[in-house]
Amino acid sequence: MTTRRPRTVRVPDPIAPLFLKAEEVVSGYFASLINRPEDGHLEIAGQRYLLVRAGSLSVEFFDLVAELYGPGREEEAEAFARNLLFDLAHAMGRSDAKAFQAKMGLTDPLAKLSAGPVHFAHAGWATVDIHPDSQPSPDDSFFLHYDHPASFEAQAWLDSGRTRQRPACIMNSGYSSGWCQESFGLPLVATELFCRAKGDSCCRFIMAPPAQMESRLRNYEGFNGALLPTGVEIPDFFARKRLEEELRRSRDELEARVEERTRELAVAHERMRKTQKLEALGRLAGGVSHDFNNLLTAMLGYAELAQGQFADGGSPESSLAQLKATALRAAGLTRQLLAFSRRQVLRTEVLDLTSVVLGMAEMLRPVLGEQVTLELELDPSAGFLEADPAQLEQVILNLALNARDAMARDGVLHLATRRVKHEGTSWVELEVRDNGQGMDEEVLSHLYEPFFTTKPLGEGTGLGLATVYGIVEQSGGQITVESAPGEGTTFLVRFPPANVTRPLDGPVPEAAPAPRQGTILVVEDEGAVREAVVRILQRAGHSVLQAANPLEALDLVDAHPETIHLLLTDMVMPHLSGKELAARFRALRSDAVVLYMSGYTEQELGPEESRRFLQKPFTRDALLAKVAELLG
Repeated sequence: MTTRRPRTVRVPDPIAPLFLKAEEVVSGYFASLINRPEDGHLEIAGQRYLLVRAGSLSVEFFDLVAELYGPGREEEAEAFARNLLFDLAHAMGRSDAKAFQAKMGLTDPLAKLSAGPVHFAHAGWATVDIHPDSQPSPDDSFFLHYDHPASFEAQAWLDSGRTRQRPACIMNSGYSSGWCQESFGLPLVATELFCRAKGDSCCRFIMAPPAQMESRLRNYEGFNGALLPTGVEIPDFFARKRLEEELRRSRDELEARVEERTRELAVAHERMRKTQKLEALGRLAGGVSHDFNNLLTAMLGYAELAQGQFADGGSPESSLAQLKATALRAAGLTRQLLAFSRRQVLRTEVLDLTSVVLGMAEMLRPVLGEQVTLELELDPSAGFLEADPAQLEQVILNLALNARDAMARDGVLHLATRRVKHEGTSWVELEVRDNGQGMDEEVLSHLYEPFFTTKPLGEGTGLGLATVYGIVEQSGGQITVESAPGEGTTFLVRFPPANVTRPLDGPVPEAAPAPRQGTILVVEDEGAVREAVVRILQRAGHSVLQAANPLEALDLVDAHPETIHLLLTDMVMPHLSGKELAARFRALRSDAVVLYMSGYTEQELGPEESRRFLQKPFTRDALLAKVAELLG
């Protein structure tokens, strides 16, 4: 009795019944074909299909790709076309297998695989002959050895009358390996060994997991005793995946190296920044020491002269006047340092920038000298800003003096005011431009450092631009500079505009009332300062209580039931700050006023607190005037 064989596939006898069953299932599937050309609709078992002409996915596709690449790039065109067709067919094989197996309820891997060749034949790809040495097992030993006697790709090349140098059945390889991969759940790839489009007697393939393909090719003994032909290629689908993985690993390694190098550069930059900061601090310390030693030498000298004049019965008035003047010069130096560090307490007003510059112009002309021409380009509508008027004038003066020193004869200093838009923000802008010698990159990199100067020793302190920078920054503005050797220098100073259209009206001046005496609590941890302040206030007729620290002051308040009209406190002290002491004091004596004093404070002061603040060092007159103002 003859065993019934499948019609669409040739397989070894042991697995023929499995394929006969598959043929029944797949034939029934394709028997449900519905063709409605009026709707452009071709349907099989509820799934829409497409009819694709064989030549468009074989001969003509390679010709079109070769035309796109152009002469001399045939190998590139060949590789691109092969890779694209294999990838497309492999994805289609997996997708068709998944949809068909789900539709037909197939679960066994061999049953899933057996439907593939039958489906392949019904869809017009090729018939399939599976060789007996095949091992379709769901592990790394999977091996399939098969022919496609009626491959659509090989036949398209034969029908065109052309031959191929390489195997032509690329989509057959991709589709069959995709179907089997979906059936067995492991990665598979197929390659064509012989091809009728090359003149071989058959289209023969082997399929295996990618890692096993090279050994399978080495062990292949040929067809009918023939050797394996040269030039057989494993499709590039998995080779490219491996390349992508390698590129990804290389990219990750490169990113890691870049991150590491970035961290190294950040550390080096921070180290360099600290070195530059130490260099600037060293220059600052040296400059402060130089200037203060000069001032202290003068003060000591005048103090000793005054002592001698007292001892001789003479008048020390001249020496004391010089001592006071030198102390005021020292106070000016500290104000510049505070402006640079942006720790100076501001007494802001709403100012018209154009009016301030115009008012400074008459003072600047004699300061600049006859060799410098002052040009003004002032816009009356430049706008208002909120700043400390004395500090704004200092900015203009310092920039003008810096420009004067950079110019020779026939120098021109150009001052302009305007309203500008910069980086999307509105600013009130001051331009200070000169036609002097200009600055190089090295000088520009140190421009705002205190005590950095290019002037000869003894000419200039190096604090002018540092002070300008501090004032502008503290006022919420910004400063930029453009300069090059021999091309002059332009400073652009921008301030945020005030929310007014005109300067605020000041109070109507009244006749000053007679000073009022009161009880004042002085809290200062520096003994010499405390003693001087107490003596000044007592000589002015005030009753004075004194404490060396905030805790002592609070004890004194508890022990003093009488009225205390004013608290005069330092800002920086042990135990409590001046603001903390003031808060506790006001909780005990709500009717008293507070006056702060400090040489340096990191605490922010509000507008009202700034009005009740004395910057150390201060004169006797400044102290008494502020006390009189607050006591009314």
